[in-house]
Amino acid sequence: MRLSKKNKTSFFISGFTQSALFTIISRLSGFVRDIFMAAFLGAGIFSDIFLIAFKLPNLFRRITAEGALTSAILPIYSKLKIQSGNGFAYIYFKKIFFSVSVFLIILMFIFQIIMPIVVHFLAPGFINNEGVVNQITTLSRITIIFMPMISIVALLGVATNVSGKFWVLAFTPTILNVSLILGCFFINDYLTIKSLPLAFATVIGGIIQILFIIIMIKKFEIFNYKNLKNQIEYKKENKKIKFQINQTWKKFLPAAFGGGILQLNLLVDTILASLLSFGSISYLYFADRIAQLPLGIIGIALGTTLLTSLSKSNAIKDEKQFSKELIISFKIGLFFSIPATFVFTNFSDLIIKVLFERGEFGSQETIQTSKALLAYAFGIPAFILLKSCQPAFLAQGNTKTPMYVGLILLILNIALSFTLMNYLKHVGIALATSIVSWIGIIIYISVLLRTGKILKPKFLTKNKELNLVSVLLYSFKIMFSSFLMVLSMKYILYISELIDITETLMLVILCSFGFFVYILTSYIFKYIPQELLNSVVLKIKKAK
Repeated sequence: MRLSKKNKTSFFISGFTQSALFTIISRLSGFVRDIFMAAFLGAGIFSDIFLIAFKLPNLFRRITAEGALTSAILPIYSKLKIQSGNGFAYIYFKKIFFSVSVFLIILMFIFQIIMPIVVHFLAPGFINNEGVVNQITTLSRITIIFMPMISIVALLGVATNVSGKFWVLAFTPTILNVSLILGCFFINDYLTIKSLPLAFATVIGGIIQILFIIIMIKKFEIFNYKNLKNQIEYKKENKKIKFQINQTWKKFLPAAFGGGILQLNLLVDTILASLLSFGSISYLYFADRIAQLPLGIIGIALGTTLLTSLSKSNAIKDEKQFSKELIISFKIGLFFSIPATFVFTNFSDLIIKVLFERGEFGSQETIQTSKALLAYAFGIPAFILLKSCQPAFLAQGNTKTPMYVGLILLILNIALSFTLMNYLKHVGIALATSIVSWIGIIIYISVLLRTGKILKPKFLTKNKELNLVSVLLYSFKIMFSSFLMVLSMKYILYISELIDITETLMLVILCSFGFFVYILTSYIFKYIPQELLNSVVLKIKKAK
């Protein structure tokens, strides 16, 4: 039975709110994690060593859990459930799960062997410091064990997402964050490698994540094992299953490259930052962690949910619903990202100081990190919109377009980073990533318009039709609300400076008041996306 368009949109909005809510929890725990890491390691050589070792498995975490695996497997799995039945889809999932898991475990052992070469690639600026390189290599051989673990979690997360339990996968990063926070308490100056406990904590976090998602799959009966005996006839269609698996593998690498372009650009940032002075990697990392807050909460939630929802619309060939959900995601992304940009560009120094300036993290580190945050803030709307654009192609099984766009953006990022870092140091690297992300948005929207996946611009519409012009006009409205928000925050900041209060309390008051003003003005002027507002109101009524 086909769902009505209203119910299809509700599935998308419900999935988004689930993902966003639990991603907020994971991001808040991530902030606590980074505060502890900054306090125990600072922003210098000790933190640089761990962050480089953590970069490779973390890259795989973001590409698999937030990109390639879900992008390559989810559309096919969702389509098979709708068109061929649960039994056929389960057999496909079981076989692809086994083959991907084996591949990643073998890849992990290969990385163990060639890790010294990998480290030279990840940190070319440290190659003349043998002691530092050896420490990074040792830590990397431990942290790389996390790579197949998080990929397995991402694979199982495909099944939970398709079933509508988006919160399960969204919660798993919190487990890793808690593990790393606890690991910080084992850091001391007597260790040969100061950040060694964090490497072991990464692996322990991965094990607990796998156990958690398996328990949730059994609890919600994601795979209905009781009926599998009645579905044995699907095994006769092995040729069809093998075809779908081959299609998945063909899509995997392009999806990994295209869907993970932002993460690849951030990897480039780390590699280039190693050519600068000690601490540059850490400045970019902590700035990126702040900038990743709206991206993680909104961008990842939108991308994950949109991929599932668009895959369903594509499976039943509902082009109007496909376009509608894509435009709604643009509006939701802008509603949250534009005010974030305004706040980060106006209060970056205060945010960094309150969150990180303690222990080994001093005032100089605050200044350099806040500069990087300013550069990343410029690209926040683009980072989030990219997460909405890519699923439009991936849901159709088109992984080549994101791959080609990703290749163009990667080359541009490297060239622009090399140019700007000569003048602005680590800030130039961050700025290049932001600029290139905006270029990516222009390319993606141009292709979407040309292929008819989003409605062509119309200045006058009788039915308040959602199209690109409505999104553009909407962005100016959100900028107006954001301007009023920052203006009120500046006034509160001026008043608070006349009163003797701590900077932490000041930041809490500023953010709370700014959020209240933004939501209030958006509600009064009817800027809140109607679909999102209706969903929130409905949940409040149900709670009562």
